[in-house]
Amino acid sequence: MSQTTVTQYGAAGFAGLIADTSDNNIMSYSAEGTIGFGVPVVLGTNKERQVLATDTNVGQGALAIGISVSGVIEQTSAGVAAYVATQSVGVMKRGRIWVNTDDAVTAGAVANLKLSNGKFTDEAVASGIEEFTQFSARFITGTTGAGLAIVEIK
Repeated sequence: MSQTTVTQYGAAGFAGLIADTSDNNIMSYSAEGTIGFGVPVVLGTNKERQVLATDTNVGQGALAIGISVSGVIEQTSAGVAAYVATQSVGVMKRGRIWVNTDDAVTAGAVANLKLSNGKFTDEAVASGIEEFTQFSARFITGTTGAGLAIVEIK
């Protein structure tokens, strides 16, 4: 896909980008399937070596072990960059990272998982919205609508 526009300033960040140089913990795993950047991941079939992106099944918030970190990956012809099976995936278990939000979020609010699309939200836990239990997540920045925000995980 060729570049068709040029802007003076780039975006502040993108999903999966490490937000700053604060203390972080990133572990490497092998992708068991396609995994986008900045998405919650769960352990795969080989629990010591593989991860998968969360899916729409109930209980994914409790299974998520971290968030996928962006890497140097070749884009598909559709312009999508994602890890594919067997590629090495960095999984942030502590630190600050850019993620996609489902809706407007408030800085300081707890970040939860929206099962229908795998994005982050500050909506209260309810049917279809789950809290992360293997790590805590809180928004560092807010948004006025669906978009990008920084989440700190501990």
